[in-house]
Amino acid sequence: MTRRPLVALAGLWLAICGTAAVWLTVDRRPPEWDHANHLERAVDCYRNLRIVTDSGAREILEASSFYPPLATCAAGALYLVFPITPLTAQVVMMGFLALALACVYGLGRRLADVETGLWAAFLFATAPFVVFSLTNFQLDLPLAAMVALTLYAILRTEDFGRPGWSLALGAAVGLGMLTKPPFAAYVGPPLLWSLGRALASSERRRRLLWAAGALAMGAALALPWYGPRLFGLPAQMLNRSFKQAAEQQNPDPLTAAALSFYPRTLPTQLGLIAALLLLWGLWALGKEGRTTRAFLWLATLGPFVLFSLIQNKNLRYTLPILPAAVLVAAMGLRALPSGWRRVAGAGALVAGLLQVSMTLWALPPPPTLPGMILPLAIGRPPSGADWQHDRILADLGRASRGHAVTVAIVPNDNFFSVSNFRYEVVRRGLPYRMTRSWTDAPLGVDFVVLKTGAQGPSYAAARPERISRAFTGGDPYWMSAFPVIAEYPLPDGSTASLRARRIPPLVGVRPLAVAERLERDPAALLADNVDDAQGLKVRLEYRPQGILRGEIDRAVLTADSAFVGEFGRRRPAPLRMRDIWIEGKGLVFNPQRLMREGRLEILDLKALVIRSVTVTQEDLSEFLLDQPMGSGMSIALEDGAAKVRVTRFGPTLKARVRFGPGDSERPFTLSASRVSLGGMTVPGPFVNWVIRHLDPTTALRHLPVPVVVEPPRIVDGKITLGAN
Repeated sequence: MTRRPLVALAGLWLAICGTAAVWLTVDRRPPEWDHANHLERAVDCYRNLRIVTDSGAREILEASSFYPPLATCAAGALYLVFPITPLTAQVVMMGFLALALACVYGLGRRLADVETGLWAAFLFATAPFVVFSLTNFQLDLPLAAMVALTLYAILRTEDFGRPGWSLALGAAVGLGMLTKPPFAAYVGPPLLWSLGRALASSERRRRLLWAAGALAMGAALALPWYGPRLFGLPAQMLNRSFKQAAEQQNPDPLTAAALSFYPRTLPTQLGLIAALLLLWGLWALGKEGRTTRAFLWLATLGPFVLFSLIQNKNLRYTLPILPAAVLVAAMGLRALPSGWRRVAGAGALVAGLLQVSMTLWALPPPPTLPGMILPLAIGRPPSGADWQHDRILADLGRASRGHAVTVAIVPNDNFFSVSNFRYEVVRRGLPYRMTRSWTDAPLGVDFVVLKTGAQGPSYAAARPERISRAFTGGDPYWMSAFPVIAEYPLPDGSTASLRARRIPPLVGVRPLAVAERLERDPAALLADNVDDAQGLKVRLEYRPQGILRGEIDRAVLTADSAFVGEFGRRRPAPLRMRDIWIEGKGLVFNPQRLMREGRLEILDLKALVIRSVTVTQEDLSEFLLDQPMGSGMSIALEDGAAKVRVTRFGPTLKARVRFGPGDSERPFTLSASRVSLGGMTVPGPFVNWVIRHLDPTTALRHLPVPVVVEPPRIVDGKITLGAN
């Protein structure tokens, strides 16, 4: 095919990346959803890399509960040298593409010949979904590159007979796991096959020794991130694979629609000619040597079957199979008679060029063939359309005077959502807290951003649509409390608006009448969160003109006992509290709704101060019975600590738990000692790996209002908060 294969390989990479770079310099649309979330983590990692202390490394390891840091921190490292721009981030994707092409070429060369390696690299580089991935900062192209690297290392170990390559394989596995958790599913089948061959070898002992070395190398790299997540990550993966898929209206598993999804989208992902060559190649592999046949069948069909059985369907999830798939397709091309091979090769070259053009420029417009679910290419031409993020953030800065404020982004449109606004705020270092749309009331929200028209995907649009309707006439009290301060035309024909909380004062109402309404029947006003209250009283401190605007300087709530919970939910799981004395400082409520509807809608609270609360052993046990997390859990309150016993995870977990002082994110923390799992004592350095998934105080990190409380104290049979 060429006498200089490496030059051809480099030329292929430069051509694809150069074309993608042109697209990136022209396109001005905000990053979408996960794309924006990963870019935000990349900026966070860049800032943590600048911290030459333990806290920087700790922040990197704790940045996400599900996504490892390899790809995002690769971009963060580039930000140390280059500007924080989309092109800088996509250079990381281009680097991983180079790695993938080199490994795919190397695999093809070792399994067959140089020409097969070059064809495999070409089919991978021009695959429509690979080209599309060069325009988005996602983790799946890096994952595909790490899969290709690991497959190459597996082949070079010669069934763990070569020590150097065995250790290199371990490093590849560790780095692959630090790219994305599903990595093991793609390389597991050929890796286990190679290990089985090592077991059957006459040099079994020596090969198993190097296999153990590879495992140790991979574990040493991956465990610092995975260790603290060992108990929580499997549940997250199951949740994403099935529960979230059902919420997104994906077809049920094992149905015809589910099982046919990936076969019917294969041309979109791989390319039409390459998909046909893949099908032929799977058959033609039967004539290849046993090693080649088993290796490629397992690397291609193993993960394909697994992801076909999972309910959550997305082309990103099967992108890491493409390195093996293009090798099979290239082997299929090699197996054709010479005449057919020339025709198929010419077709693949033309198709590859068309795929790049259709993906990046929509030239020609990609058709949807009969029987396919998607067009032959997913992509769109670059656009310079302005989604007004700059103007909105500039107006927000003027309206807030640069102070730290909370902004609710109600729409979930791909170019107009909390994800891309939050990324812009983090990138620019602005002091704003960007949140999603609220459930009940806009508690703690200073500004609201809305848009007319489409609010996002149908499965997630119900809440934004409800709030949007409320601000277009459905709720006059929200409309008056959050007047429009600016409007912006958007490229999709809709109009965005920025609203600020500016509550108009009540007219024709005495301040004393408002205070009496709040103090007269607090149980009715707090019915959404308080039930069966005994001795409930409210005392207010306010300025006459302030209370007409819904402002109370200090509200003191006391009660002998009450059930506290979210009674509007399907499973409220209330907790009985006793000896209650709670103060709200800087409370803001909606005065119009209170006086006209008789409902208390709290809009802000500067601080919630807990002076006294008691929870008894009996109250805590009853509360746990109603909690999903409480099944299989018992807590015994002793003097100074609580004895916790958990059986829901299989092996019995026991621990002695104490409350500790708060940190920058929580009003108090938990510490555990004497931790055992299945009767075995957990060593001190690993206690946090086990306990963190049962720690309820982690839910306190994102409270909408600050909570001030002394660390709770455990005495025999009860928990007390505050001075009591």
